[in-house]
Amino acid sequence: MNEILKDWGNVILRAAIILVVLFFFFWPVKLQGSSMESTLNDGDIICMSRFFVQMGWYEKGDIVVFQYNEQGKEKTVLKRILATEDDHIRLLADGSVEINGEPLEENYVEGPTNGIVDMTVPKNTVFVMGDNRGTSFDSRNMGVISCDDLTGKVVFRWFPLNQMRSF
Repeated sequence: MNEILKDWGNVILRAAIILVVLFFFFWPVKLQGSSMESTLNDGDIICMSRFFVQMGWYEKGDIVVFQYNEQGKEKTVLKRILATEDDHIRLLADGSVEINGEPLEENYVEGPTNGIVDMTVPKNTVFVMGDNRGTSFDSRNMGVISCDDLTGKVVFRWFPLNQMRSF
């Protein structure tokens, strides 16, 4: 009987370790919406790392996950970081984006980049936008995102299987 309890204890311990590793390093999230097309599509399943965000290991160009309260309802949102604290971001009339006076190379963008933005990103915040600019509700509308509100960094797309890739 004692040997059976020991075996069960080992199985439970291993399962707990696996869950902790998944929770912090490779937590799956199913995408809803088209704001990140064509980089990520509606229905894709990605893995996010909470650990990377907790360690501050994210930068411009990374796709991050955060919670956004829209009319009293919490939504999980994915967007690309375009600017970090102390960066000056401008959206120009021709639809291009300028960071600290330099044009931003964005070969992933779909649709027009509309809006008026000319600001310096405050401390401990990031400016995020979706890749599908015509449909994205992002920092142009909701303002900058506190770094404390970031819940994960996208590290891998694993579904659909034929489009697996790391980020």
